[in-house]
This record gives sequence, structure tokens and C-alpha cells, in this order.
Amino acid sequence: MNNSHHFRRYLATLVAGLSIVSGVAHATIAPLPISSTSIKLKAINLSGAEYSSSDVHAAVNVKYTYPNNAEIDYYQSKGFTAIRLPFSGPRLQPVNMGELNLVELARIKAVVDYAASKRMYVILDPHDYGAKYDSSVQKSRMIATKDGLPASQFGNFWKRVALAFKAYPNVIFGIMNEPHVQTAAQWKAAADYAIYGIRKAGAKQLILIPGTNWTAAWAWEKSGNAAVWQGYSGHGAVAFEVHQYLDSDSSGTHSTCSTGKTARALDNISAWARANKVKLFLGETGWAQNDTCLAEGAAMAKYMGTNSDVWMGLAYWSGGKWVSQKYMFMLTPSSLTTPVDKPQMKAIVENF
Repeated sequence: MNNSHHFRRYLATLVAGLSIVSGVAHATIAPLPISSTSIKLKAINLSGAEYSSSDVHAAVNVKYTYPNNAEIDYYQSKGFTAIRLPFSGPRLQPVNMGELNLVELARIKAVVDYAASKRMYVILDPHDYGAKYDSSVQKSRMIATKDGLPASQFGNFWKRVALAFKAYPNVIFGIMNEPHVQTAAQWKAAADYAIYGIRKAGAKQLILIPGTNWTAAWAWEKSGNAAVWQGYSGHGAVAFEVHQYLDSDSSGTHSTCSTGKTARALDNISAWARANKVKLFLGETGWAQNDTCLAEGAAMAKYMGTNSDVWMGLAYWSGGKWVSQKYMFMLTPSSLTTPVDKPQMKAIVENF
């Protein structure tokens, strides 16, 4: 998807108000499998912690926020097994090659801990579009491009994050949201550093590897991602993350859906995954409430089950208490005390 389309969709989710969660001790939960690509992920993107991402001094619950327990409870009650947690990489590591911000780390751990008490996975998602904060100039720069930050700094970030979370069996490492400026080869170099950093830290959890070109499923071959990752055997448990929306241009900015879009967009990458003996995860998808979109959303959810030999599951975009109830893809009910499911929920629950 192109830049303007993506950010129109993203900016449509922003409004105000929510409190952070309180955690529970992660040592008290029963173990979950941490090194398998066979787990089924029915996930929700709980948006909020990625807001004002480049502002390392942003005030929590003023400019950004984390999910609360009631949100997690709701999705767990609907059979969801995972949360994709968008957050700000700059706030977590505000200084190049430096220590993680322990206050921000504690906020993320609180979400992870509470999700663990519900036996839910958390996909850690630095929602930074292929960029990393450069404290020397106090702004974000692209990773691994000619004039960008070296990929080794991205590896350092992930090594530190992995050290912090390697004892958390319900954590999955989603190494970046929607890189798009980098060529496929440049992004692979960055991803390789991240993967190496995670494994160097001794973390064995699943790693989700995105491609460049906004991580678009429909363009996996056209973007060069298929070629550079051809034959990749990985280091431990890895899968490839892609995103796919159901409107005609795959941007996720329209309330209309294209009938048959699911198969047209996913068949080629599914065949690629089978040929390469790798798994896929649909990290973002969403659809509006009209009949055509609800039917195509159901087809998308059903596709995940029918093709479970290669698809680990999906993460719907999005929920989150700071997301407007007027947002066409909103999945969180207006009240979590007496929740009334959004129409999109039925398509997911009944078909996947």
C-alpha cells in the first residue's frame, strides 16, 4: 500500500482517553509453547501505545496509551489467543545503542503479564515503518538505507528487547511494522541483524519477519520479498508476517470491499510459502460493516483455516479504547461493561 493511503487509514484511528494496565507476575502462569510455528493465532491489534511514536518524551495517557485489562478480557472471551501490541521503538530505546527505558519497558511487561494470566500471546510490534530513532539528531531515520542508520543498531535494539523478554513464554517478536522505503535486499539485511540479536540474547520465541513494501501480501513477489527470502531456513522458530486489506487497492482506506479479493491477494504467497516450507501470519487485515465487506471478511477468516498448513492465523486491525467508534474497522465495543459485538466479530468467530 502506498504512503498516503496507509497514513490516511492510520490517522483515522486517533482520538483520546484510557488508563494503563496493572501487571501480574509472569512466573505464576503455566508454560506456553515458545519455539513452535504450529500455534494458532487469532489476534487483535490493540492500538494506542504507538501514538506519537517519534516523541520520546510523550506523556503516557495524554499522547499515547496501553490496553487495559477489560479490553484483554473481552477478546479472550471471544476466543482470541493473541494480542498484537503496537508500541513506540523510540520510547523504548531513546538513545542509540543505549539501555531500554525501564519505565516504558514496565508498561509493556504489564500488558504481557496480564495477557499471560489469560493464556494469550503478545506480539511485540515496534510500529515504526522501517525507521529507528537516532538520538544524535533527535529524529527517526530509516534502517539499512544508504543514508540511514546501520542495521547493527536495529540488531542492538532487538538484542536488548529479547534479553528483557526471553523468560516470557507468551511473547512473540514481530520485528517491525510495515517497512517500505528499503529495497527487499536492504530490509533483509536489517531483519537478519534483528533475528541474530534475538537469538544471541538466548530468546527462543517465535519471530515474525515482515517484508518491505508495506509488508503487502498481494505484492510479495512484485516487491522482491519472495526472491530475497527464497529458501530461508531461519534460526529457530520463524514465520513471515504480511498485511492485507480487502478494498480494491489493498490500502485499507475504503469502506468498500472487492469480492474475491482474499484469494486474489493470498493465493500466490500461500503457494510461495508451501514451496519454501515456511509459515505465514496475517498481521493486519480489516473490513467495514456493509454486506459485501462482511462476506469477504468471512472469506478471509475461513481462508486462514482452509490453508492452515501455511497460515498461522490473523490479527484484525483494530481495537483500542483510543480508536474512534466511528472508525470503519473498529472491533472493540463502545462499552466493555455490557459489550455489544461489532458485526465484524461474527465473521471472525464463526469462520476461524
